Amino acid sequence: MVRLNAQSKVWKHRGIQTAAVFMMSTALLAGCGSSSTSTNATGSSGAGSSGTSSTKPVTITFASGKDATGTVQLEIKKFEEENPNIKVNYIEEPQSSDEYHNQLVTKLSAGDNSIDVYAMDIIWPPEFGAAKWNLPLNQYFSKADLSAMLPGPVQGDTYKGTLYAVPWFTDAGVLYYRKDILDKAGIQPPKTFDELMKDAEKLKGQGGTQYGFVFQAKQYEGLVCDYLEYLWGNGGDVLNKDGKVVIDSPNNLEATKFFVNLVKSDVVPKGIDTFMEEDARRLFTEGKAVFMRNWPYAWSISQGPESKVKGEVGMAPMPVGPHGTEPAATLGGWNLGVNANIKKDHVAAAIKFLKFMTSPEAQKLSAIKGSRLPILKETYKDADVLKVDPQFAQLYPVFIHAKPRPVSPVYPQISDSIQINVHKAMLGEETPEQALKTMQDQISKLVK
Repeated sequence: MVRLNAQSKVWKHRGIQTAAVFMMSTALLAGCGSSSTSTNATGSSGAGSSGTSSTKPVTITFASGKDATGTVQLEIKKFEEENPNIKVNYIEEPQSSDEYHNQLVTKLSAGDNSIDVYAMDIIWPPEFGAAKWNLPLNQYFSKADLSAMLPGPVQGDTYKGTLYAVPWFTDAGVLYYRKDILDKAGIQPPKTFDELMKDAEKLKGQGGTQYGFVFQAKQYEGLVCDYLEYLWGNGGDVLNKDGKVVIDSPNNLEATKFFVNLVKSDVVPKGIDTFMEEDARRLFTEGKAVFMRNWPYAWSISQGPESKVKGEVGMAPMPVGPHGTEPAATLGGWNLGVNANIKKDHVAAAIKFLKFMTSPEAQKLSAIKGSRLPILKETYKDADVLKVDPQFAQLYPVFIHAKPRPVSPVYPQISDSIQINVHKAMLGEETPEQALKTMQDQISKLVK
């Protein structure tokens, strides 16, 4: 059994997992087939988008983290109106991702089937799939269904070719910048590592700022998410498509040296190695930084009444390294899984519920009422959605390139290795070369 480590706790409460639950906590405060009934717990005969094949009423239980916006209740109400023979018993689980995860693990590992459908953090599907706690979903979602979704979340829900969850709402890392400062200087948002460093140095101090760039560099999950964007943005990776560990590579060394030099530079605040999401966000919305790497939740705060930069903020993809081909963003967000021990007569209704929650109708409702970032590509172009959340148009280019963290049932341990060794390199306790060699050895043993 793999449990999420304690060091990931705050991250999962905020982002990708700051993306993950932070999108849930902030966005929530402001995530075709045939019609037949499955004959067994693995869904051998299927259930499609047209609903259950029987008129017999059924009640399924759905669990997710606390929803402060009431969006989930609206979605459930709409679903029940369209499916009068299916009722949904909604359970609000703890807002803490760690606590919620551990409760699910306890239930599922004991074969409990009191919950039919549950929300899942983006890093859970490989763990749950490897443990056979989740119902495989490939037969219920066609290639056309999945191709309509953002590719990153689908990849994160797939382990060894099997789809163990479907995306619900998403999140990804974004580069924020002061539009007023860049416009005055006649500078476009940086597109490369080198431009980011030069622009941060040049513009620091302008427009009342004190720092060029703020981001997340404390030893926790947020550091992993930031660091991966530099590896991916320079053509590197942790695991290749075959699951082989490839973190100790020339491209990753180049990206690691840049990241370490960035942390040690004078464009960032002293003590950046203690910064989490809100530490960076506060400085940026107080008008003290030119650039910030953070999650989309910070947008609404930057436009709020207490922000000193309201109306002066732009968003762009993270920059690309010398050997990169496209910008990278670490993926966050939440997904929907089905209990592998689900009762036979609940399978069709559960699949029907998943189909609805990932439909254009529900995705639009979730985006407009809950400011949740959609997983359907078409929702980012919807006129009604853009009228309420115009920033979604800026986010789409980021999300289309967003990547999940290493898809592995031992991801929490992989994260530990990255957190510890990258942080040591930042503090000068290891060279970038030593950090990469250590991570290569440790992660290789974990994967084996």
